[in-house]
Amino acid sequence: MTEYEGCYVFTPDEADIVSQRPWKLRKTEPAKAPADQNRELPFAPLLKGLEKLESTRIRSEMFELAWRPKETLLKRIHDDASSETVKEVASFVKSADPAESNGKLRTGLLVTGPDNSTTVSLFESIAEIANLESRTVLVIMNSGQSPNLKTALKYINQRAASRNLDSQDDAIFDDAKDGRRLNYDLQILSDYVQSHSVDKLLLSFQDSEAFEGKCLTDIVHVLSSWSDRIPFVLLFGIATSVEIFQEKLSREAIRYLDGSAFHVQQVDVENIFKAFQSEQPTVWVGPELSRMILQRQKNYMQSRSTFVSSLKYAYMTHFFANPLSIFLNTTQSLASSQTEHYEAVRNLPSFRRYAQTLIDRKEYETLRTLLDDNDSLGDLVVQELQPGKKALLAIVGAVNVLFRIQTSLTLRTQTPWSEMYIRAMCAELAEFAAFEEIMASVKELPSDIMADLLDDLAGMSVPYELAEIMVELNRLTDHLEGPKIPLRSAYDVHHETLRTTVVAQKVSLSKNTSTLSMQDSAYTKIVDRIYTTIFSYFETTLINPQDLLLNEILIFESKSPHREVFTPKPRFAIERALGSPHDYLGCDCCGGSEGGLSATQPATAIMYQLYLESGAVINTADLWSAFWTIVGGDGIEDEEAEQQRALVLFSRALAELKYLGMIKNSRKKADHLAKLSWKGL
Repeated sequence: MTEYEGCYVFTPDEADIVSQRPWKLRKTEPAKAPADQNRELPFAPLLKGLEKLESTRIRSEMFELAWRPKETLLKRIHDDASSETVKEVASFVKSADPAESNGKLRTGLLVTGPDNSTTVSLFESIAEIANLESRTVLVIMNSGQSPNLKTALKYINQRAASRNLDSQDDAIFDDAKDGRRLNYDLQILSDYVQSHSVDKLLLSFQDSEAFEGKCLTDIVHVLSSWSDRIPFVLLFGIATSVEIFQEKLSREAIRYLDGSAFHVQQVDVENIFKAFQSEQPTVWVGPELSRMILQRQKNYMQSRSTFVSSLKYAYMTHFFANPLSIFLNTTQSLASSQTEHYEAVRNLPSFRRYAQTLIDRKEYETLRTLLDDNDSLGDLVVQELQPGKKALLAIVGAVNVLFRIQTSLTLRTQTPWSEMYIRAMCAELAEFAAFEEIMASVKELPSDIMADLLDDLAGMSVPYELAEIMVELNRLTDHLEGPKIPLRSAYDVHHETLRTTVVAQKVSLSKNTSTLSMQDSAYTKIVDRIYTTIFSYFETTLINPQDLLLNEILIFESKSPHREVFTPKPRFAIERALGSPHDYLGCDCCGGSEGGLSATQPATAIMYQLYLESGAVINTADLWSAFWTIVGGDGIEDEEAEQQRALVLFSRALAELKYLGMIKNSRKKADHLAKLSWKGL
């Protein structure tokens, strides 16, 4: 190794490897489950490779069929939220006239907020609408494709020419290939605009704040000099605010822009979750998993696309990791099921409770048939899944009814739909304080608001008795004489008055109820019937989903896959691997050390243990001495050769710790290392 070379790679021969250091055996047995997950899953034999390929193919197709309507629904929600903004921006693009620009670039500033996941589709929708009345070419740019001015201009030329408006082969870059023109010369783009009669060239900067300020300023300068020959229209996607975006540009560049701001309406996560769980559900996301997904969205301000991805991952996990989901397709489940499927069903907690119920009823023959005959068990699965789906749909419908009632009330705090859903799936909604407050406020509604509420509930899954009560309410209000003053029940605060009395120089307050009119008394009876009917509806519908037979097939509640995928802990994994290498290697030599240092452990693991025992500044010589004491020792025949090999392992371990960001060279002392991280922080 010469002094001008930075490093070299040491690859020892097999004969040079220390014979006393045994080979590490790769762990082939399945890892042990944590203490809280020692209970084997009922479908564990299926997950070990006993399931047929035909069954896995069917479950994959079932997932596609289940997710396709959800994807269409979510796209419709996003399109509806941004439809007004798209029309406004498209009208702005179409109204841009280069002849009236006065040397300025027409610029649209789209304030999308922190969630810019749908910015590309938003720009494409704008260009599609603008292209209906004029020939518009869209070029979407981002910071990664435009690190400097030349690269940005080259990208604009290439992307604009790829939009073949006349379905003919273009030779626009022939001159550039021959060397007569540079590929970033905008004269190429000018010739393309004239030859294809392009009316608008729409440049959309998706992540404008990620562009370097100088690069963005230079792009604006160059584009403004060509604005009389190329009809540029600029669109900037802004995640923060217009004021912060202006700080990136110079004052001269701002003078070249004729801008208008547009605020893109963001889709509320509550609306996405409500639509996802209410419309065309195939699998219901469990309460604990729903709470975890919503809480992560609230804490980390993730994008809407990440939230949708978490819901999609729940569907994928249920269909791909739970073989029993094959029973959701009743037409193919019995034909494609196998013995292991039925054994897994018999081990479900809900089936065990059902078996105990049969024992309590002394229906021993029925239970014996279900335990021995797979066909009888398959018939039971198909028979019970449909009532389970109806019960879960009824629970979600009850949540929608309660949420609609809440919107008719003037409460101080409005409970989100997701909170109602989570409590309903936990069988806690009927005891929820907000539920009692909402039901108590129903009695205080005046007749006009009550009529609107009953009219809205008529199209929902509510008892038929409410329609009859609404007819009586309309008949009562139609017979009112004089101005249409709404009726009020006896529970309304307008019928209560405060009376003040003074006794022995002490003031006391008391409530008095005024006398009700005949119409108000009749309306009070109607309100009592409405309250009783709605309360009975909730009492009957809001059952515990865990009591449903085979609810494990309909409800997905596993949180561990989501926690590992969407909230990974790479630092914890690295610390565990270096601190307890036996957990990953599975060898007896490392496991016998009982957490202490051993020469059989990997060199990096040994260095990490010594690293933890050191202070903020580590003496390299002392570290080497401690390392050699562990891996070397007395009684070695060729101690010098062994020490050289250990020094190689020591250097490699230090390099790996430095690569992981745990140490760096100390500025104070050349032979010392500075500690950068501590375990558990």
